[in-house]
Amino acid sequence: MNEQHIDFPTLGLLTVLTTLDGFDIKDAIYCQKKLVISANFYHKNGMSYNVIYIVIDLDKKSIHYYHELDGILPQFFVSPTGKDYVSITVYHPDKDLDIILPLFDRENLTYPKPKRPIVGNFMGICHNFSIFHDVDIFSDTKPDKLIAVEFKNDDIKKTYINKIPFPKDNTLFIDSLNNQIHLIAYVDNVWLHRQIDEMGRELQSRNINIGKRSSIICVLNLSFTYTSNILGIDEKGKFYLINVSPEGKIEQNLLFDIERQICFIWEPIKIAAETFVIRFTYELGNGWITIQNNTIAEVFFQESTGCYINLLTKEVFKLSTKKLIISDIVKIKDHNYTVVFYEKEERHANNQKLIILNRNIG
Repeated sequence: MNEQHIDFPTLGLLTVLTTLDGFDIKDAIYCQKKLVISANFYHKNGMSYNVIYIVIDLDKKSIHYYHELDGILPQFFVSPTGKDYVSITVYHPDKDLDIILPLFDRENLTYPKPKRPIVGNFMGICHNFSIFHDVDIFSDTKPDKLIAVEFKNDDIKKTYINKIPFPKDNTLFIDSLNNQIHLIAYVDNVWLHRQIDEMGRELQSRNINIGKRSSIICVLNLSFTYTSNILGIDEKGKFYLINVSPEGKIEQNLLFDIERQICFIWEPIKIAAETFVIRFTYELGNGWITIQNNTIAEVFFQESTGCYINLLTKEVFKLSTKKLIISDIVKIKDHNYTVVFYEKEERHANNQKLIILNRNIG
């Protein structure tokens, strides 16, 4: 791949990777002080591909590439001790099977027996479990699932797949400091807040009467003991911070009005104490918002093709000549994150340019 580094003084370092062969980005993680991006690189026939890990040392501006030889469809996650793992699909003529391996350093490794694939999104750590959450958005009758991968001395002991009691379509939050798993769902005109264990069993619950329902919510913190912080977004693009006390007292404050209807919002990326980066999409583009100490620190918005505006400073940054899609936002270290973009190509055309923004905030 052709490599280019561009420094925007008030935005951050932009790393641009270009290839004549097509690729699809699959996942990203910060591992061993480097950004690791998994991608399918297609052969000239456009059908077959190799899984490649792009490993970027952002400080040294050095890039290496590694071929994943043990499977496809990689999903990154972290063990309770902080070791980086990948779940990959291995070949089987009759069924889908996965193996879980260390992302790197596989020398002298005894390969595990393939098992059922891990479904859902990696959410975090609770006790000695790596927790995943799966929601079937196409079914009203299938309950959410909690997948708990149990570790012992950095070896995988067992994987549990459990159904979460109804209601479904929960937002899941892991309080890693207190080893708690929380859920919140909108049902019967109230928010149902529950705490469950690693097997999906309910430990306690309460109803929160928020009044008018937000079109979209994003959980910054959930707790029965401390104040819960929830980001609510209405149908007109107004961002509200909703604070819920342990007694159920509600305080709601307007944070920002983006003046466009938000279509979807992702789980927040915690990059420091009380600091969260959250990406979103709207009908014609995308962007991200950073909340620090319950106030808006920055809002970036793709106002035109390949151009992002900082809505607080009104600065405009041209990152590409094509529309950009945000693939991932990854914490690098405290107050430092990367945004991984790729250019949107014409229909049936493979992606050829990968853009990584490395940004620091105060």
